[in-house]
Amino acid sequence: MNVVLRTTAGRWTPLLLVAPILAITPILAITPILAITGCGLQAAPQPPSLKLPQPVTDLSGTRAGNDVSLHWTMPKRDTDKVLLKGDQKVHVCRRIGTGNCQPAGDLLLAPAAAASYVDHLPGELTSGDPKLLVYTVLLQNHLGHDAGPSNLVYVASGTAPVAIASFSAKASADGVILQWNPVPDTELIRIHRKLLVDPKAPKQDQAAGSPPPLEQTLEVSGPDKGVALDRDAALDNKYQYSVERVRKLDLGGHAFEESSTISEAITIDARDVFPPHVPLGLQAVADPEAHAIDLSWTPDTELDIAGYVVYRREAGSTAAPARVSPPDLVSPSFRDASAVPGHNYAYSVSAIDRDGNESERSADVEEGLPQQQ
Repeated sequence: MNVVLRTTAGRWTPLLLVAPILAITPILAITPILAITGCGLQAAPQPPSLKLPQPVTDLSGTRAGNDVSLHWTMPKRDTDKVLLKGDQKVHVCRRIGTGNCQPAGDLLLAPAAAASYVDHLPGELTSGDPKLLVYTVLLQNHLGHDAGPSNLVYVASGTAPVAIASFSAKASADGVILQWNPVPDTELIRIHRKLLVDPKAPKQDQAAGSPPPLEQTLEVSGPDKGVALDRDAALDNKYQYSVERVRKLDLGGHAFEESSTISEAITIDARDVFPPHVPLGLQAVADPEAHAIDLSWTPDTELDIAGYVVYRREAGSTAAPARVSPPDLVSPSFRDASAVPGHNYAYSVSAIDRDGNESERSADVEEGLPQQQ
C-alpha cells in the first residue's frame, strides 16, 4: 500500500509500508484457530464393562424316571445390553430344599440358543420319600462372575412312578385298544398319540373340515386297569403311541408332577376291516298295480356307511339269495320292479361301508305279488 511520497533527485518515489501488514496478518489468521482448538469438553470416565451375561428368566424342568430335563433360552446380551460373542459358560445348580448348591453340570452354549440339559439324579435322590429339589442356572463371564441365578424350578426326589410294561395296541370297530401291565396305586395314565401322515398322500380338502390334530394327549385317571380305548382314533390311519404313569405332588407349597420313564413308542396301522351294523326294521309292501314290491328299513347312523345291498330268493328256498339292488343304492329303500306276479319272495338287506366291508344280512321278510287274473 502507498502511504507516503518523497523526492529523490528531483523525482517522487513511493514508500511501501510493509510492517503493518506483517503485523496484522498473523493475528487475524492464527489467533482464531488457537481459540477454537483449545475449548473442547471432556466426557466423564466410564468403568470397564464386566461382560456379565443377563440372567436366564424362562428356566423350566420336569422329572421323568430318574432324569430331570431342563430347558431355557440363552440371553443374547450382557447386563450392559451389549451383544454377547462366543459360547457362554453355564453352571447348573441343584439343591435339596434350602440347602447349598450342588453342581449338576457345566456347559458352553451360544447366545440366544434354545438350551436344554438332562440331570441324571444320583442314587440317593432316586429312592425313599420325596424331597423338594430346586434347580437354577448361572451364566458366568470369563472370570467366573455372574449377574445372579435364573428363576427357580422345582421337582421331587424319591422313587419315581413305575414304568409302563408290555405296552400294546390293536384296532377295533370302536377305536384303538391300548393295553399294558396294571400297577396298583397308579394315579394317572398319560397317553401320547401322534398321527403319522404319509407325505405323498393328497392333502385333505379344506371343504371337508379341519384335519385331525397331528399330536394329542389322552389321560386315564382312577384305578389302573391296564387297558384303555381311544375312541377318537379314526380308522384307516396310522398312529404312534407312547404312555407314562404320572404322580401329582405338593411339597413346600409347590405343586408339580413327576412321571415314569416314557414307554417305547409303538406304531399301529388302524385299518378298517370291521363290517357295519346289520340294518334293522326291514319291511316289504306289495304294489300290485305297479307290479312291484317296495322295501324300506331304518337307516344306519354309522359315519362311514356307503350304501346298502338288497337280496332276494324264492320264499322257502334254501338257495343262496341273489342281489337285486343296483351298486349305488344309498337310500334306505328299494323298489323291486322285477318281481313276478304269483311268486312269493324272501328279502334281506345288508350295509356296506366306505372300505367295502359288508355287514351280515338282516332277517328275511317275505312278500309276493298276487297272481294276475
